[in-house]
Amino acid sequence: MTNNTPLITEYEHVDTRTLQDGWLEVARNIEVSMMQAGAVPGDDYTYLDLYKLAQPIVLQQLKDGAINR
Repeated sequence: MTNNTPLITEYEHVDTRTLQDGWLEVARNIEVSMMQAGAVPGDDYTYLDLYKLAQPIVLQQLKDGAINR
């Protein structure tokens, strides 16, 4: 039986201008995209995979001033 429950919880309120919430939201969007493509949470990817994939995007946002530390 495959797991269709995302690893990252969808929160009702996030502040994407902060580093922590911005990173969380980018990682969650990556996960949603991966699941739509058929990836199985926990089997095909982990939390660390999602955060590593989100890292370059978040660092660029930080550099551009779109998010704050």
